Amino acid sequence: MAMTNLRKCFAVSALSLFIAGATNISYQSALAQTIDEVKANGATIAIANDPPLMTMNADGSPGGLGPEMDAAILAEAGITKYSGQVMEYGAMIPALQSKRATLSTSGALYIKPERCEAVLFSDPVSCNAEVLIVPAALADKVKTYKDIAEQGLTIGVCGGCYEQKLALAAGVKEDKIVVFPDATSGIKLLTDKRIDVYAHDSYTGAAMFKRLDPKEMRFVRLDDLKSCAAAGFNKDSSALRDAYNDGLRKIRANGKYIEVLKKYNFEEGAHVENVTTEKLCAK
Repeated sequence: MAMTNLRKCFAVSALSLFIAGATNISYQSALAQTIDEVKANGATIAIANDPPLMTMNADGSPGGLGPEMDAAILAEAGITKYSGQVMEYGAMIPALQSKRATLSTSGALYIKPERCEAVLFSDPVSCNAEVLIVPAALADKVKTYKDIAEQGLTIGVCGGCYEQKLALAAGVKEDKIVVFPDATSGIKLLTDKRIDVYAHDSYTGAAMFKRLDPKEMRFVRLDDLKSCAAAGFNKDSSALRDAYNDGLRKIRANGKYIEVLKKYNFEEGAHVENVTTEKLCAK
């Protein structure tokens, strides 16, 4: 009787081990199929209309700094087919959650704790300061977001962007915040005098400032406000995110990473030393 029970125990243990092993193999296969599907069908990259950071080329392919960096990274993972889907920044996380987009382009979303609860982020790809563009008459009066709040000025920010949060945190009233769909639209609001201040990251802000008359407008850099951007993924796409991180490490090692940054005059974005996604998600 004791021997029979012992045999049953061994049988149950062996069966458990078999099921566990089979489950693990099945899980690994599912992950592999996910990447294989992306390799076969291509990746859909969520981008905003925000040149030169990201844009759609004349041939319908995604272009600009972010997508070009993504293409180099994805190629290291064996993914060479991709397309772009243009949307506002605020629509990117919902698009990732619904899997309408495979990833958000590397420069689109800053890594923030509340965003980390909604999507997965790759390792930081670039870091950026904040800027304000103001009419020359306000140049000596606006140096911080708090100055905007205290003077009751109207600020323009892109929808779903970090700048909107900075404005609210500084005490800017909601009715003094105008949301624009893309960088170009925001600059038009400024030149049409429908907003007093234009806010964006330093890279896009610098590109937009080149379109303006420096005698009429001023560029205010806020170096104390720095954020780091990364590619975003659906919470179920950890294998793809890991493959992206591996590709990012490879292009950093082979020089392609800095080559792309230099092409778009954004070498300062490479300063990501001692910055990790884990730390940024925990803040």
